[in-house]
Order: sequence, then structure tokens, then C-alpha cells
Amino acid sequence: MTVQTSQNLLFAAAKAGDQAAIRRLVYDDIDFDARDDEDRTAFNIATQYGHHKAAQTILAARHMKAMQKVGLTSPQFEDSVRKTAQAA
Repeated sequence: MTVQTSQNLLFAAAKAGDQAAIRRLVYDDIDFDARDDEDRTAFNIATQYGHHKAAQTILAARHMKAMQKVGLTSPQFEDSVRKTAQAA
């Protein structure tokens, strides 16, 4: 899957409020701060459509990605996210 395709999937998941899809995208090479053609982030899109739990999931995913970059992720947290994504 290309990065652009993953970005589009993230924007679509944010618009639909699909928390499971957002969690699955954490493991792709995706920028949670990227902007769409209307200059909105996935967080902006989720809040615009009233999907507050999806917005919280995006914030958590952004935090997890930042932790991954510096090697501070918790194996238990990653296992929890992975199990939740697989169950969806």
C-alpha cells in the first residue's frame, strides 16, 4: 500500500469515525499530521464530523508514533493496539 493510499484511508476513517481503521494505520508509514486538499488533518476531519472518540484515537496514535520514533513504545501498549485492530 502506498503512503498516499494510507493517507487517504486515514482521512476516510476520520470522516467515518472508524477507530479500528485508525488503529490499524498506526503500523503503516503514515503521517498523522498530514493535511488533505482542504488543509485539514485527520484530527480536524474527525472533530468536524463529530467523531470525538476517533479524534481521541488519532491523538493517541500520533503520540504512539512519536514514541516509536525515539524508541519509547511499551510492548504492552503495542500488543493492546494490535489486538484491538485484529478484533475489528
